[in-house]
Amino acid sequence: MKGAVEKAALAASMVLLMAACGSISRIPISAGAQPQEHKTEEMKAAEALLRLGVPVQKDSRGVIRWIEAARGELSDEAVGYLPALSNLEWLEIGGGSVSAAGLAPLKNCVSLRRLYIHDIRLDADELAWLSHLASLEALSLQRTGISGRILKNIKAVDTLKVLNLSGNSIDDADMDFIASMKGLEVLALAGTKITGAGIAKLQGMARLNELNIAHCAVQDADLDYFLTMPNLRIVYAEGCGIGDMAIEQMKFRFPMLAIFR
Repeated sequence: MKGAVEKAALAASMVLLMAACGSISRIPISAGAQPQEHKTEEMKAAEALLRLGVPVQKDSRGVIRWIEAARGELSDEAVGYLPALSNLEWLEIGGGSVSAAGLAPLKNCVSLRRLYIHDIRLDADELAWLSHLASLEALSLQRTGISGRILKNIKAVDTLKVLNLSGNSIDDADMDFIASMKGLEVLALAGTKITGAGIAKLQGMARLNELNIAHCAVQDADLDYFLTMPNLRIVYAEGCGIGDMAIEQMKFRFPMLAIFR
């Protein structure tokens, strides 16, 4: 009798299991189709970029996270495929035929953490797309012809640690906004219109560790501002006209700071 009961219970369990499987098979798959569809779009974008000669780099799982196109490998067409790469964190665009208008799709590359653009002409463009990249940790716009007008579109004020604006028309008036980025650790302003008055606005930048002011109009007396930056360790000051005596005095007053000329 006991065996018959157990067999009946087992049979009932099998019936319920088969019924459950039947129910599962009828569940709409539209919710699960989206990731597959998204993956397909990403694969198509990756194939298109490779076809265009863009050097994509994948992590150990085969996910594209880096693109270092420092030799003009990116074009306006190629940039249009970048938003489909949902895990893209590092992007370098150097030289080539990319135009200011062609960079607009970058507003949808919200996973970007490090963006390096250099040696292309952006000129008067205000780079409105920058306002969508609120999680940037590093931003370089070196030698792109931009002015301080683009600064208002930088929304990653709380996350940005590295900022390179070297070789552009950045002046002392722009330093108020730059000084508001309290988390900056590396700041490059080489070859800009910054003077000692602009450096004064950086007073109290507690996290600033490295500062490049090469070929800026900074004088001996302006070195005193460095004393208010407790973590400053490296200053590149080539072509600033800072005298030997001022350097020696700073070594005595701030021994942990190295100034390279």
